[in-house]
Amino acid sequence: MSLRLGEFDPRVIHRGLLQSTSDGTVMCGTCAHRCQVPEERGGRCGTRANHRGTLFTLCYGNISSLSNNPIEKKPLFHFAPGTTALTVGSWGCNATCGFCQNHEISKVLPTPANARYMPPATFVDLAASRSQGTSISLNEAATLMLEWNIEVFRLARERGLYNTVVTNGYMTPRALDALIDAGLDAANVDIKGCGVAVRRECGIDVEVVWSNVAQMLRRGVHVELTTLVVPGLSDDTGCLEAIASRIVDTLGRHIPWHVNRYFPSYRYHAPPTDIGVLIKAREMALEVGLEYVYIGNVWKRGLEDTVCPQCGAVAVERYGLTSRCVGIDRMGRCASCGYDLRMARIDPAHC
Repeated sequence: MSLRLGEFDPRVIHRGLLQSTSDGTVMCGTCAHRCQVPEERGGRCGTRANHRGTLFTLCYGNISSLSNNPIEKKPLFHFAPGTTALTVGSWGCNATCGFCQNHEISKVLPTPANARYMPPATFVDLAASRSQGTSISLNEAATLMLEWNIEVFRLARERGLYNTVVTNGYMTPRALDALIDAGLDAANVDIKGCGVAVRRECGIDVEVVWSNVAQMLRRGVHVELTTLVVPGLSDDTGCLEAIASRIVDTLGRHIPWHVNRYFPSYRYHAPPTDIGVLIKAREMALEVGLEYVYIGNVWKRGLEDTVCPQCGAVAVERYGLTSRCVGIDRMGRCASCGYDLRMARIDPAHC
C-alpha cells in the first residue's frame, strides 16, 4: 500500500511514538503485530506509514465518530455508573474480524478525503462541558490513535475527567504502559474467543490480549471483559468455559464478564446468537466461580442486573442504558446479607 503523506491534512500526520529503524525498514512498536514497514509504504492496519525512514501516524486526532455515551454502553458496569463519557473513534483496525460491528469505520483506511482533525485540547474542552470522562473506542482507536490519546488523557486528568478505552487489547506492553502512565482509568477488553479460531478469523494472538489484561490489573486499571458470542467462532461451550475458568484462575473471580449477543454484520450472515446459548454461558460461568456475568445486546430485564454473589439478591437493576441501585448499603455491602461488593468497585456513593 503506497501512501502520499503530502496529500493529507498535515495536522493528522504525527511522528509515531514507538518505532525502531534498520536498513531503511521501520518496525512499528504500537501494536503486537510489530509490522516491518518498508519505505513509503503502510503497515498492516493502514494507519501508519514509513516516510524517509520515519514512521508517521495518519490518525492523530483524525476523527470518524463522536458521541456522548453513558458509561454503561462501553460496557463498563462497575466503573463510574450513571456518568457519561465523550466517545471518539477513528479509522482502520489491527484485527481482521469478519463479524465486525463497526465495520463502517474499522474497515475504512484513513485517506486525504476522510481526514477530520480535532486537537486534543478541543476534545477535552468538549468532554468537560458535557461529560464526566473520555472514551476511546469503536475501531481500535485505543491503540491506533496512541499519540493523540496520550495527550488527551493527560489533559483530561488535569480537568478532573476519567479516561477509558474499549479495545481488543492487541497493543504492545510499551504502548499499554504509555496509555496507563498518561492516565488510563478503565478498560473494556474484548476476549474474542479461543486460540486457533481467533487467530484464523481475527488475525491476532489471544494470548497477547490475556497478558495485556493482566498488565492492566497489575497497574490498577479497572477492567471488564466482553466476549461477543459469534456462531461458529465463540459459541462453543468448551471455549466459553475455558474463558470463564481462566478469568477466575488468573485474573480474579470479581472481574465482570459480558457475554454479548452477535447480530449479522459485515461478512457474517449467520442468524443472531441463540439467547439460550448466552443464558447457558452465564450459568456455566457462575458455576465455575465468576461473580459478575452479564448478557448484553438482548434488552431483557434481569440479564444485566448485578446480583450479590453470596445470597443472590439484586444489588443493581439495569435495563438498556439505565441503572438503579436497589440492594446496597452505605458501606458498599449487600443490603440483604452483608457481602462486601466493593471488591467489584460497586460504589455506594453512586446509589
